[in-house]
Amino acid sequence: MNLFSFVGPDHPFSSHMERFRADVGGHPLCGETMRHASTTEVRALMRGRPVPGGGWGLKRVYVSFQSRVDSSPRRFHSVTLFYSGRTARTESYNFPHDPSLTPASFFAGAATRGFEIDVLRYIPRRRLTFRIHRPSDEEAPTVGKFVRHAEVEPAYTILAKVRRAVTAAGTTFAVAAPMGIEQDLGAFFQEVRPGVPLPTFLDADRCGDLLRRVGVIHREIHALAVPDVPTWDVCAFLDDVTNHVTWVSFFQPRHASFLEDLRDLLVAHVPPVDPRTYAFCHGDFRCSQVLGENGRWSVVDFDGAMRADPYLEIAHMMAFLKYDVPRFRDLFADPERDATDLVEAAARAYLEGYEERAKQAVNPKRLLWYRIGSEIHYLDRMISRDLFNPVAFNRTLKLLGDLSRQLLALGASNDRRRRREDRVPLS
Repeated sequence: MNLFSFVGPDHPFSSHMERFRADVGGHPLCGETMRHASTTEVRALMRGRPVPGGGWGLKRVYVSFQSRVDSSPRRFHSVTLFYSGRTARTESYNFPHDPSLTPASFFAGAATRGFEIDVLRYIPRRRLTFRIHRPSDEEAPTVGKFVRHAEVEPAYTILAKVRRAVTAAGTTFAVAAPMGIEQDLGAFFQEVRPGVPLPTFLDADRCGDLLRRVGVIHREIHALAVPDVPTWDVCAFLDDVTNHVTWVSFFQPRHASFLEDLRDLLVAHVPPVDPRTYAFCHGDFRCSQVLGENGRWSVVDFDGAMRADPYLEIAHMMAFLKYDVPRFRDLFADPERDATDLVEAAARAYLEGYEERAKQAVNPKRLLWYRIGSEIHYLDRMISRDLFNPVAFNRTLKLLGDLSRQLLALGASNDRRRRREDRVPLS
């Protein structure tokens, strides 16, 4: 496998990547996993650390081969190879062993007591979501989550708060009920919600009504009264934009000037920031967090919830449709068909549902500002997760150019009107 193929022989990370690729290609467990080619999912991640004076050093890179194996008690097999830039060494571990999570002993104990475990999602060193039940029991299955130990209690507490807020508000969607926490294990449990993730049945050519429904749901989330959650920081957002720009430029230097101009544009047009107008935000709202079945809707994964400018999540949702929905992702990267207009139309359908539920239109300039930041984040995601595709990359650059011209076209006259309008929250 030519992992992170955009790292060529002249790149500063070249020697690291050559070692890592050789270790991956020669590891017997990877060969075993790849025999399940029809069901194997490959997750990859690369992280860097800023170097004083400019540039980046390699912090870590991993690749995880994950397969559905019906003959296995967990129906899941994974091997992860993790390379450290500091030691220049690759370590491997076979699921359920993980250096940051602790599911192995729990899974072994559950198996001896007759429980069946179905792994739903595994992000190495960060999160494991699974369904557990005992066939001999009449009780419904339970969803469990392993996260890092420092995160388990805050995540569980937020879930309980969101559940109470949703019940009180009478929303058109449901949230899983919390079912218990095991602090020592770094795990918590919650109710299983019916349905499948929205991207599973989201048809790219006939998705308007579904995405309008997503917009309605998202607006209802922003209207929830959930106390005592972390508060977002716009300065941290701008720092992230700068890091995204320098990281992407490190691998695509011919686009550095364009990306730096976009960063400067955002810095020059920072919208008014008033924490009093912040809303409760999901923290990672996207189509895959919405479950649907027979007209019933649920939203999952509130682990990163916060109080923030709702425009941040609106823009992120619109920008990441082409990442989160496989059909959009394929079309956006198809050299034979430019699906930019189709993806943008889907984003507008979502926005229409949001505005309809809010009973007011969003501020276009404020939304454009956040959209530009979110599209830059999307470019970073392509690089960091080994999802780089030159067609999708170039189309995103073109889209960024269009968005920046729209932002500038609104002009200074809108700045004066914005000062009045942006003091009114989306309510």
